[in-house]
Amino acid sequence: MTLRNRLYHDHTTLEEEQAERLSYSRQNWYNVEVRPPKNEKIPATLKDFAAGIRELQTKWLKLRNASPTIAFEIRRHTPQKLQFQFSVPTKRLERKIRTQLSNQVPSIEFGDGVEGLPVTEESTAGGGFLTAGRRDWYPFRQEFDDPPVNSLVSTFHRHAMQNTSFVVQVLFKPVVGERVNRWLWKKQAYQQIRYLKKEKEQLWGSRSPTKREKRQADSIEAKAGNSRFHTTIRFAVLGAEEYTKSRVKELAGSYNTYENPETGQYLDTVTVEALREQRIFNFLQAVADRNYAGWGRKFQASLDELAAFVSLPNNNRENIQFAEP
Repeated sequence: MTLRNRLYHDHTTLEEEQAERLSYSRQNWYNVEVRPPKNEKIPATLKDFAAGIRELQTKWLKLRNASPTIAFEIRRHTPQKLQFQFSVPTKRLERKIRTQLSNQVPSIEFGDGVEGLPVTEESTAGGGFLTAGRRDWYPFRQEFDDPPVNSLVSTFHRHAMQNTSFVVQVLFKPVVGERVNRWLWKKQAYQQIRYLKKEKEQLWGSRSPTKREKRQADSIEAKAGNSRFHTTIRFAVLGAEEYTKSRVKELAGSYNTYENPETGQYLDTVTVEALREQRIFNFLQAVADRNYAGWGRKFQASLDELAAFVSLPNNNRENIQFAEP
């Protein structure tokens, strides 16, 4: 065991008051459980749905982003039940979730979602998050034959990691307002586009940009010129004790399907580790409250990328809560 492993904690054991605090969210959320149809073809990604629930709101002369944050969660409280849900801050958005999902997946059914994290006194808890491996103007993989969430669902089969509960959370809100930050992001993206398209100086003369560099430039330009979302992907790992870090890595491995070989973009894994266990609790509190709170590095995702991150499964795992036939 290294000195760092001796000093840093990757999980904490919850006291009664802490467990009670993590069992609810401080904000009032409307939670909608979604049950995909069984043995029916559903879209690989939910682009129409993601576009339909996008709401742009600003404050302070359009300088502040006041758009609502939406959470997509995959929950396994017990190995026998895998649950998908969306959580939104307003009743209006809840209606839009139901309407837009029904439009794209007609046979889908809805139920009541849940709050907080499934913890009790003396539960062990930790987690981690994913961040863009390259600068986030490089796109992730966006086109799939089957829903990319199938990879995560396969990791969550009922015989796997039976002593552990999980909450996988995707937070997203539209990129709007924040003029300086948006201008800087676009400026850097277009600088990269110009670099990829220009001739490259070498020891002996120069060379023209390769076909791959040109395709990368085109994909960055497409992402920079269209709608984007601030996105965070986080994991709460509960009950894994000393295997918490291993569980985080195992979950993160299922997100390898989003790696884009054309652009080299991928999702990098960060396990939450700290000298003081209170910082791990603060991370878990941010997950329970569904707020960024400095935890989980935001990256910008295009509409197509987000539609892949919030896909619904079409494989017939026995622990998925499906719509009634």
